[in-house]
This record gives sequence, C-alpha cells and structure tokens, in this order.
Amino acid sequence: MSQWIQRIHIGTVLKVYAFLIGVYVFLPLLSVIGFSFNSGGLTFPFLEFTTRWYTELLNSPEMIAAIVRSLQLALVVTVITTVISTATALAYRRDFWGQKALLYVLLVGIITPGITYGVGATLLFNQTLGLSKQLWLAVPVHVVWTVPFAVIVLLAGFPPHLAQNERAAKMMGASRLTRFREVTLPQIMPTVLGAAVFAFTLSYNEATRGLLLIGQDMTMPIRIFSIASSRRATPELFALGSLTTIVSVLLLVGAGALVVYGSKR
Repeated sequence: MSQWIQRIHIGTVLKVYAFLIGVYVFLPLLSVIGFSFNSGGLTFPFLEFTTRWYTELLNSPEMIAAIVRSLQLALVVTVITTVISTATALAYRRDFWGQKALLYVLLVGIITPGITYGVGATLLFNQTLGLSKQLWLAVPVHVVWTVPFAVIVLLAGFPPHLAQNERAAKMMGASRLTRFREVTLPQIMPTVLGAAVFAFTLSYNEATRGLLLIGQDMTMPIRIFSIASSRRATPELFALGSLTTIVSVLLLVGAGALVVYGSKR
C-alpha cells in the first residue's frame, strides 16, 4: 500500500514538474503572441483586439528587406549544410581514421559561444583577409553552426534496415552509384529533408555569429536587436516575433515528423 501511494506521489510530482517546465517555456511565447494583438501595445490589461501591428510590420520596407535577406542567407546555408551533413553522416556509417577527432571538430561549432565565434570570424575575414563586410560572409559562419545539428539529426534518423537493403542490392549486382541512387537516397530522403529544415530554422534565427560580419545588410534577428537596443521593444516586434515563432514551430514539427517517418520506413 505504501509503495502504491509512493508511486502515485512520484507520478504527481513528475506531472507537476512537467507542467511547470511547459509554463516556463511557452508562457513568454504566448505573451508575445498576445501582446501583438493588443491595441494598447505593451500595456496591461489588454484594451481590445487589433491587427494594426501586423499591418505596420508589413508596411515597414526596412524590416521586409531584413526578412528577405534572412531568407536568402538561410536558403544558401541550408543547401550547403544538407550536402556536407549528408556526406558526413553517410561516412560515419563506417569506421575510418580520425573518426573521433572529426566528431570533436564538429562539436566545436555547437559549444563555442556565438559572439566569440563572430569576433574570431571578423578578425579573419575583415581584418586579416581584408574582405569588406557583407551578408554572404555569414554563410561559412552559419554553416559551421548548422552542420553539427544536421549530422546528429541524420545519424539519429537513418532507417535501421538501410545497410541490409544496400547489401541486398550489392548482391544483385548493383553498382555503388546505383545503390546510392536507387536504395540509399530514397530511404534517407525524409531524414535529409528534416535535417535541411532544422538547418534553415537555425540559420534564419541566428544573429550573434554574423553580427560583426554583415555590416549594413542586416538580417531579421540583427534588425530586431538593433531596434530593441536603441529603444524599448515595439508592438511591431511582437508581431514579427509571433509570426517567426509560429513558422519556426511548424517547421520544426514538420522536420521532426520527417525524421521519425524516415527512421520507420
């Protein structure tokens, strides 16, 4: 009886803990979405429902230009990341010399603070190589950030019977290129697409790593930092934050679904 009561108490504690974690994570996001529809802006209590701040956001040419730049940068980073991470993940299916060392090198891109990496990048590109600040200098910096995550997603989502199917194709006389095109790639494609979506989301929302590299061609996150640091947050930023949060969540859910589907095919 006491053990049963103890299990109930433990289960209740875990549920309460999970609930509090959920509130801690999602309450700020819900607050951003809520205030973006408040006619009084950032005042509380709410006055009335309005979409005025979304209209002002869409009528801001500077912010629209920053969003377009973020999309362009994220798309280029996604293509490069997908190619590199897919090749790396496929290589890790076999043992090779320097395997552990390469893994540690990849993890440096995750554990290095963004602003620290950004300072090092601007010293290399702008000071040492003499390159002028521009949007595309952020591409290699973002790739270093996104590749480790994409590799982890790919390794976790490869189908369990992939090697068996490849061996069967080899026994039937298929060449290495044919096996990759007809067996490997179709089976890992959902996971590859999931990793690409993760890479796109990470690059689109990244600010600190490219902050010192891009100059006047500010991306959306850097534009937000610029506005928020010069004056208090505006309702238009809450509207942008709401749209970005909703789209990012939908992309991540879609990426997760692709990875799960790919691993179960």
